[in-house]
Amino acid sequence: MGFGRMRRSTAVAVITLLVASVAGAELAKWNQERVTKYAEELKLSTRALVQALSTIQATGVIHKDMFYQARETVGLMDHAADGLAAALKSGEGLDATLPRFKRIQALRRDAEDQAKKAELPEAVLDKVFPVGAALFKLRPYYQDEPMPEEPKTP
Repeated sequence: MGFGRMRRSTAVAVITLLVASVAGAELAKWNQERVTKYAEELKLSTRALVQALSTIQATGVIHKDMFYQARETVGLMDHAADGLAAALKSGEGLDATLPRFKRIQALRRDAEDQAKKAELPEAVLDKVFPVGAALFKLRPYYQDEPMPEEPKTP
């Protein structure tokens, strides 16, 4: 395994661990100002990830179809993150914004699967960490039960 591939594997493992580590946490007391701040961080970090993906030439990517799917999914995630931040900024609370958060989480899982298969360059992976960190901060406000475990491959 080359250094780049090992670094990618490590990056994916760290992000997965970050998001999964709060899986069993109790729902945090709602704090509109704090949640809005974290949603803004998510919006900015997904925007940076979209920009990083837009600079990649697909010729340097092994699995072009997965690259294009990941880029599209991250674009949808960016749009959803923008909507979440705007809704929170306008005063919408937990009940109104929960569906957006769940959509972002679903898109994150899809993008993660697609990115693993596309074997994206290091420059893009560096932009993934802030997205994971923002989701890590938001999750305790939205989710009080663990996410279903992904099926283990034999």
